[in-house]
Amino acid sequence: MKNTVLILLACAAAPSPSFGQAATAAKPVHTEESLFLNMQKIGLGALDDTEEKKKFLDTVQLEKQKIQFKMLQNVYENAYHLYRSGDYDSARDMAARILSIDPNFQDAAMLMEASTQLRGSARPVLSERVMIEDRFKEALSLYQEGRIVEAHRKMEEVAKLAPNNIKARYWLGRMKDNLKDYYVSKGEEEYVKRDLKAALDNYYNALLIKPREAAIIDRIARVEDELRRERATDSLKSALEAYAQGNLQGAYNGLRRVLEIQPGDAKAGKLLGDVKGEIEQGFIARGRKLYGERKYTEAISEWDKAKPYSSNPKYLAQLVSRARQQMKLEEEARKRRAEEAARKAREEEERRAREEEERRKAEEEAKRKGVASGPIEKKPQGVSEENRQAAQRHYMEGIKHFQSANYDKARDEWTIAKQLDPGNADAEAGLKRIEQLLSGGR
Repeated sequence: MKNTVLILLACAAAPSPSFGQAATAAKPVHTEESLFLNMQKIGLGALDDTEEKKKFLDTVQLEKQKIQFKMLQNVYENAYHLYRSGDYDSARDMAARILSIDPNFQDAAMLMEASTQLRGSARPVLSERVMIEDRFKEALSLYQEGRIVEAHRKMEEVAKLAPNNIKARYWLGRMKDNLKDYYVSKGEEEYVKRDLKAALDNYYNALLIKPREAAIIDRIARVEDELRRERATDSLKSALEAYAQGNLQGAYNGLRRVLEIQPGDAKAGKLLGDVKGEIEQGFIARGRKLYGERKYTEAISEWDKAKPYSSNPKYLAQLVSRARQQMKLEEEARKRRAEEAARKAREEEERRAREEEERRKAEEEAKRKGVASGPIEKKPQGVSEENRQAAQRHYMEGIKHFQSANYDKARDEWTIAKQLDPGNADAEAGLKRIEQLLSGGR
């Protein structure tokens, strides 16, 4: 369809050879996407609310339709000039292109029908006159039958196809008055049936015929006011039903619709304030619960959701700030704990390395002394495995006290180890080392 639109634009911009006009470049067509981007450039910003998005897209669609109508109207005017100049084939082709884009373009349908009827005529002027006369008679016949709408439309076609036809202009004026009365009468009928929208449609049709008639304007103002109040009442009823069912969001949306229809409705305004407060408190309560569970990101999300409904955004900002600060403190504490655990692990590793080094030195010392005084004494028989393991544990405890320079406790532990396992050379070597240190030896 877009390609067809571009072709028609080119046709509209380039006049027919009958007029001998210079060709002009077609202007670019603005698509819905380009309109959206252009509106963003002028600071539209993000649209969060669903209703706002819908209204915006409706506006874009309306602007798109306006652009298309203006373009097709230009094409129609070119086609009409071709028709008036007797180029019926070209006029028919252009009218067909218009209808391929907008099948409801009534003037194009009229022009296509007339051009089709006259194309190939041996005497085009006479043929056009006969065609116009036939349409004129058909319009009068419809008028006499009381078919005002059809008669007016047919006579309007005659006046458009033959703008210099005095009789057609005269009867069109008379039919307009009757058509206005017809639409007013239909509007009254619909009003009595309480179909206010249908009544307004008919009154507006009458206003299009007589734009300055005060009586029609008064009727429209009265019915529109009733329709607004009726719609506001229905929206208020729906909002109250939603509120009674605990659907706060539904009640909020309904009350907003009421105030869009009747901005000064005090009752709806007060109810909307109450509903907004309840919605806000719900988000705040959920945020506090998540905060207590230390789910700070989720809590902040809930408090952010409360902002459109809040009358005190400063309080919400404080809640968010407090959560962010708590997140920072806990992150710092976590890092400190990790660093402390790493430090303790390093110290434990170093301590084990020192113990292993002390044990190795004690073994070497014991072996050296054993070689100097004779063969190393063999472990006496009869020491149980349980005593041997217990002796080793006491020996290790003695190592800890020795490294802390608590020699008395180290000597006690190694003495117990020696008693449990008299053949424990490590404990014996440790005792000798303590004796040397306490006696001032090296």
